Amino acid sequence: MALVDQYSGVIFDYGGVLVSHQTAADSERLSSIARIPTDLFHQLYWSERLAYDKGLMTAEDYWNDLAQRGDTEITPAQIKDMIDADNESWSRFDQTMYEFVQSLIDAGKRVAVLSNMPHELGLFLKTTTRAFAPFHHITLSYEVQSVKPEPHIYQHCLDGLGVSAKETLFLDDRIENVHGAESLGINAIQFTSRDEVLPKLKS
Repeated sequence: MALVDQYSGVIFDYGGVLVSHQTAADSERLSSIARIPTDLFHQLYWSERLAYDKGLMTAEDYWNDLAQRGDTEITPAQIKDMIDADNESWSRFDQTMYEFVQSLIDAGKRVAVLSNMPHELGLFLKTTTRAFAPFHHITLSYEVQSVKPEPHIYQHCLDGLGVSAKETLFLDDRIENVHGAESLGINAIQFTSRDEVLPKLKS
Protein backbone atom coordinates (compact mmCIF):
# COMPACT_ATOMS: atom_id res chain seq x y z
CA MET A 1 0.00 0.00 0.00
CA ALA A 2 1.30 3.43 -0.93
CA LEU A 3 2.00 5.86 1.91
CA VAL A 4 -0.63 8.29 0.67
CA ASP A 5 -3.26 5.52 0.66
CA GLN A 6 -3.29 5.68 4.47
CA TYR A 7 -4.97 9.09 4.43
CA SER A 8 -8.39 10.40 3.48
CA GLY A 9 -7.18 13.95 2.90
CA VAL A 10 -4.00 15.60 1.63
CA ILE A 11 -3.16 19.27 2.22
CA PHE A 12 -0.61 20.97 -0.02
CA ASP A 13 1.45 24.06 0.61
CA TYR A 14 1.58 26.26 -2.49
CA GLY A 15 5.01 27.85 -2.98
CA GLY A 16 7.79 25.29 -3.22
CA VAL A 17 5.32 22.41 -3.56
CA LEU A 18 2.78 23.10 -6.31
CA VAL A 19 4.92 25.80 -7.91
CA SER A 20 8.66 26.36 -7.96
CA HIS A 21 10.38 28.84 -5.69
CA GLN A 22 11.37 32.26 -6.92
CA THR A 23 14.47 32.15 -9.08
CA ALA A 24 17.55 34.35 -8.92
CA ALA A 25 16.20 36.07 -12.03
CA ASP A 26 12.97 36.85 -10.20
CA SER A 27 14.87 38.46 -7.32
CA GLU A 28 16.97 40.45 -9.75
CA ARG A 29 13.90 41.66 -11.61
CA LEU A 30 12.17 42.77 -8.41
CA SER A 31 15.26 44.42 -6.98
CA SER A 32 15.91 46.28 -10.23
CA ILE A 33 12.39 47.73 -10.15
CA ALA A 34 12.98 48.91 -6.58
CA ARG A 35 16.56 49.98 -7.35
CA ILE A 36 17.88 48.08 -4.33
CA PRO A 37 20.85 45.68 -4.45
CA THR A 38 19.57 42.13 -4.97
CA ASP A 39 21.03 40.58 -1.79
CA LEU A 40 19.61 43.37 0.37
CA PHE A 41 16.27 43.25 -1.44
CA HIS A 42 15.98 39.51 -0.76
CA GLN A 43 16.50 40.10 2.97
CA LEU A 44 14.00 42.95 3.08
CA TYR A 45 11.45 41.00 1.03
CA TRP A 46 11.20 38.19 3.58
CA SER A 47 11.72 40.10 6.85
CA GLU A 48 8.18 41.54 6.91
CA ARG A 49 6.52 39.09 4.56
CA LEU A 50 4.43 37.30 7.19
CA ALA A 51 2.69 40.54 8.18
CA TYR A 52 1.83 41.11 4.50
CA ASP A 53 0.71 37.49 4.09
CA LYS A 54 -1.45 37.82 7.20
CA GLY A 55 -3.30 40.79 5.78
CA LEU A 56 -1.93 43.22 8.35
CA MET A 57 -0.27 45.38 5.67
CA THR A 58 -1.58 46.62 2.34
CA ALA A 59 0.55 46.10 -0.74
CA GLU A 60 1.38 49.80 -0.71
CA ASP A 61 2.48 49.65 2.92
CA TYR A 62 4.54 46.51 2.36
CA TRP A 63 6.44 47.75 -0.69
CA ASN A 64 6.88 51.30 0.63
CA ASP A 65 8.18 49.93 3.94
CA LEU A 66 10.58 47.67 2.05
CA ALA A 67 11.84 50.63 0.03
CA GLN A 68 12.26 52.78 3.14
CA ARG A 69 14.29 50.07 4.85
CA GLY A 70 16.34 49.85 1.66
CA ASP A 71 17.02 53.60 1.91
CA THR A 72 15.07 54.54 -1.19
CA GLU A 73 11.64 55.71 -2.35
CA ILE A 74 9.32 54.17 -4.90
CA THR A 75 6.43 55.45 -6.98
CA PRO A 76 2.94 53.97 -7.36
CA ALA A 77 4.00 52.78 -10.81
CA GLN A 78 6.94 50.91 -9.33
CA ILE A 79 4.67 49.32 -6.75
CA LYS A 80 2.35 48.09 -9.50
CA ASP A 81 5.32 46.68 -11.41
CA MET A 82 6.60 44.90 -8.29
CA ILE A 83 3.19 43.40 -7.55
CA ASP A 84 2.99 42.11 -11.12
CA ALA A 85 6.53 40.71 -11.00
CA ASP A 86 5.90 39.15 -7.59
CA ASN A 87 2.72 37.46 -8.80
CA GLU A 88 4.45 36.09 -11.88
CA SER A 89 7.34 34.76 -9.81
CA TRP A 90 4.92 32.48 -7.93
CA SER A 91 3.15 31.15 -11.02
CA ARG A 92 5.46 28.45 -12.38
CA PHE A 93 3.21 25.45 -11.90
CA ASP A 94 4.64 21.97 -11.49
CA GLN A 95 2.55 19.89 -13.88
CA THR A 96 3.73 16.64 -12.30
CA MET A 97 2.41 17.76 -8.92
CA TYR A 98 -0.94 18.73 -10.40
CA GLU A 99 -1.16 15.31 -12.04
CA PHE A 100 -0.52 13.80 -8.61
CA VAL A 101 -3.30 15.95 -7.14
CA GLN A 102 -5.68 14.71 -9.82
CA SER A 103 -4.72 11.10 -9.10
CA LEU A 104 -5.66 11.64 -5.46
CA ILE A 105 -9.02 13.09 -6.46
CA ASP A 106 -9.61 10.14 -8.78
CA ALA A 107 -8.89 7.84 -5.85
CA GLY A 108 -11.62 9.54 -3.82
CA LYS A 109 -9.41 11.61 -1.52
CA ARG A 110 -10.10 15.16 -0.38
CA VAL A 111 -7.40 17.70 -1.30
CA ALA A 112 -6.72 21.24 -0.13
CA VAL A 113 -4.25 24.10 -0.42
CA LEU A 114 -2.95 25.78 2.75
CA SER A 115 -0.68 28.70 2.00
CA ASN A 116 0.80 31.88 3.38
CA MET A 117 0.26 34.48 0.67
CA PRO A 118 -0.85 38.11 0.35
CA HIS A 119 -4.13 39.33 -1.07
CA GLU A 120 -2.63 40.45 -4.37
CA LEU A 121 -1.18 37.03 -5.15
CA GLY A 122 -4.31 35.19 -4.06
CA LEU A 123 -6.53 37.40 -6.21
CA PHE A 124 -4.19 37.02 -9.18
CA LEU A 125 -4.21 33.23 -8.91
CA LYS A 126 -7.98 33.05 -8.47
CA THR A 127 -8.84 35.36 -11.36
CA THR A 128 -6.18 34.64 -13.98
CA THR A 129 -5.08 31.03 -13.43
CA ARG A 130 -6.47 27.60 -12.58
CA ALA A 131 -4.04 27.14 -9.68
CA PHE A 132 -6.79 26.27 -7.22
CA ALA A 133 -9.32 24.70 -9.60
CA PRO A 134 -8.73 21.01 -8.70
CA PHE A 135 -8.93 21.43 -4.94
CA HIS A 136 -11.89 20.82 -2.66
CA HIS A 137 -10.83 23.56 -0.23
CA ILE A 138 -8.44 26.52 -0.13
CA THR A 139 -7.13 28.25 3.00
CA LEU A 140 -5.07 31.38 2.33
CA SER A 141 -3.47 33.35 5.14
CA TYR A 142 -4.70 36.80 4.17
CA GLU A 143 -8.29 35.58 4.20
CA VAL A 144 -8.11 34.19 7.75
CA GLN A 145 -5.59 36.67 9.24
CA SER A 146 -3.39 33.80 10.37
CA VAL A 147 -0.15 32.36 9.02
CA LYS A 148 1.64 29.04 9.35
CA PRO A 149 2.81 27.83 11.80
CA GLU A 150 -0.02 29.36 13.89
CA PRO A 151 -2.63 26.74 14.93
CA HIS A 152 -5.68 28.66 13.66
CA ILE A 153 -4.78 28.45 9.98
CA TYR A 154 -4.34 24.66 10.09
CA GLN A 155 -7.63 24.20 11.92
CA HIS A 156 -9.41 26.40 9.38
CA CYS A 157 -8.12 24.16 6.59
CA LEU A 158 -9.07 20.94 8.38
CA ASP A 159 -12.58 22.27 9.00
CA GLY A 160 -12.97 23.26 5.36
CA LEU A 161 -11.59 19.97 4.10
CA GLY A 162 -13.87 17.98 6.37
CA VAL A 163 -11.21 15.45 7.35
CA SER A 164 -9.80 14.83 10.84
CA ALA A 165 -6.18 15.63 11.63
CA LYS A 166 -5.19 12.00 12.03
CA GLU A 167 -6.63 11.16 8.61
CA THR A 168 -4.79 14.01 6.89
CA LEU A 169 -1.33 14.30 5.34
CA PHE A 170 0.27 17.75 4.99
CA LEU A 171 3.14 18.64 2.63
CA ASP A 172 5.19 21.81 3.15
CA ASP A 173 8.74 22.78 2.23
CA ARG A 174 9.38 24.65 5.51
CA ILE A 175 10.16 22.51 8.55
CA GLU A 176 8.61 25.01 10.99
CA ASN A 177 5.31 24.64 9.13
CA VAL A 178 5.61 20.86 9.28
CA HIS A 179 6.06 21.09 13.03
CA GLY A 180 3.09 23.44 13.29
CA ALA A 181 0.89 20.86 11.59
CA GLU A 182 2.21 18.05 13.76
CA SER A 183 1.34 20.02 16.90
CA LEU A 184 -2.32 19.65 15.91
CA GLY A 185 -2.02 15.94 15.24
CA ILE A 186 -1.73 16.27 11.46
CA ASN A 187 0.67 13.87 9.76
CA ALA A 188 3.23 16.03 7.94
CA ILE A 189 6.20 15.60 5.63
CA GLN A 190 8.78 18.21 4.68
CA PHE A 191 8.66 18.65 0.92
CA THR A 192 12.39 18.85 0.24
CA SER A 193 11.90 18.29 -3.48
CA ARG A 194 9.40 16.65 -5.78
CA ASP A 195 11.92 14.06 -6.95
CA GLU A 196 12.65 13.01 -3.39
CA VAL A 197 9.18 13.14 -1.82
CA LEU A 198 6.78 12.05 -4.55
CA PRO A 199 8.21 8.52 -4.94
CA LYS A 200 7.87 8.02 -1.16
CA LEU A 201 4.21 8.99 -1.29
CA LYS A 202 3.48 6.57 -4.08
CA SER A 203 5.31 3.58 -2.59
